[in-house]
Amino acid sequence: MFEVQKMQQQLFVLLLLLPLRQVLSKDVQECQLLQHSNYICREIESFKQLNERVQSNWQSVRIVNEHRGIENDATTPLPKLAELRSLDLSDSKGLTLSENGFRDFEALEQLNITYCQLDKLQAKHLQGIVQLRNLDASFNDIQEISRNAMEQLPNLVYANLSNNLIASVELHAFKDLKHLQFLDMTTNEQGNVTIGDCPSLLYLSISNNNVRDFAWCHLRGLPKLRELHLHSNWLEVLDTALFETLPELRVLNVSNNNIYAVSPELFTGASGEQGAPLLLLDYSSNNVRVLPDLVFSRLNRLETLNLWSNQLSEIGSKAFVGLKALRSLRLQGNKISRLPDNVFANLNNLERLDLSRNTIREIGSMVFGETLFRRLTQLDLSVNSIEVLHPLAFASLPFLQSLKLKSNKLTHLDVRMFAPLRRLQVLTLSENWLPEIESDVLTLFEQLLSLEINNNRLTFLPALNATLSQLRRISVEGNPWQCACLDELTSWLDTRKVAYANAPNAYFSGQKPLCVVTPVAHCIRDLVAVRAHSIIESYDKI
Repeated sequence: MFEVQKMQQQLFVLLLLLPLRQVLSKDVQECQLLQHSNYICREIESFKQLNERVQSNWQSVRIVNEHRGIENDATTPLPKLAELRSLDLSDSKGLTLSENGFRDFEALEQLNITYCQLDKLQAKHLQGIVQLRNLDASFNDIQEISRNAMEQLPNLVYANLSNNLIASVELHAFKDLKHLQFLDMTTNEQGNVTIGDCPSLLYLSISNNNVRDFAWCHLRGLPKLRELHLHSNWLEVLDTALFETLPELRVLNVSNNNIYAVSPELFTGASGEQGAPLLLLDYSSNNVRVLPDLVFSRLNRLETLNLWSNQLSEIGSKAFVGLKALRSLRLQGNKISRLPDNVFANLNNLERLDLSRNTIREIGSMVFGETLFRRLTQLDLSVNSIEVLHPLAFASLPFLQSLKLKSNKLTHLDVRMFAPLRRLQVLTLSENWLPEIESDVLTLFEQLLSLEINNNRLTFLPALNATLSQLRRISVEGNPWQCACLDELTSWLDTRKVAYANAPNAYFSGQKPLCVVTPVAHCIRDLVAVRAHSIIESYDKI
């Protein structure tokens, strides 16, 4: 009797679980609508299985598998796949292709086969998808690209072959792709550039490969190329006459190589009154040491010049002559100790200049020349060794909005220096040696929003009263403030609702003192008297 009851209970449980198992099994392999005829299908193990689920109105399918990849083992046609326009296999956990490859996807325009563990792109796999316009085969183990494979895709516009193991590209592999505009082969194993002819190509990246020797003639078959990225290779020298080969080039990125010089001959070949068409030139993170005069004189349409993180120690006074359209110049992270007179004088369209992280000791009166810079709004001179700022150093920069002088050796601010800077909104003076900021200086900052004066030698500020009317943020910590002066300052800041506590910060957590107690109860606003009381020395001993 007991055994019969036990069997009945087990049967009852099985009957309850059976529908649930059927539902779960159905859900695992079910396809769900995302939006507008775009579907996601899970645990599809073959193209044949996908063909069984695709409906006539489907346009896009994304396959997501958790346990095993997808394969094409069909020996008969799969007609329902012929209307799909987009196929995403990037989450399929691998792809195994038979002789038929993608032949059944006759209308396919977009194909994503990233992370599919492919080691080859063979012609037989690409046959039949002649409508394909977008191919993403990145993050695989593909080792070579053949012309026979690529010619199967005559309408291809976009090809991403980055992050593979491509060491060999057959010459003229892309010659038959009359519509190809974008080709990305970043992060591969190419030692030479062997693209050959590709008359419609606009964008080419061979960055992060093993390219060492390079001549522009290797790209002679790319007459319409506008962007060329060769960063993170092993280049030491660039060939001459760039624009004889690439007359339409707008962007050249050769950053993070071992290039040790910029030659004026590089930019020869440009013709016409408008000069070279280049808009962006990136030489950052190389080993360039010297910028000779007139080195960029042919680049009269250049808008962005990146030279940061080189070994620059010498800049000719006419190095930037000819760059009349330049908007952004980045020279940070070099070894520049001296700026010659008029070195930036002709850059009338400049908007941003970054000279931080150099060893500049002095900014003279004629570095920017005498012509007004009507567009320059950002100047960064942080982390240098500047001891001297000529009173007229910024006389040509009345439209400056951000001036950063952090981490220098300034001991004095001349009111004439800031008199032209009526539009200044951000001023960084932190980590200098300033013992005082005069009242006449502060009254000039009518539009200042942010002021950093932390970590100087300040014991007081002049009576602020109606000054700094637009101020919203200030940093004050790390100075040997007199406690009476600091109380007045913070009271004024609180009244104006100006933020000044920069948490997390040791000075605002009690780890370090915010002020020095003096023998008098009032704020001493006289530098001679401050020195007589040895306030700074007392602070240093704490």
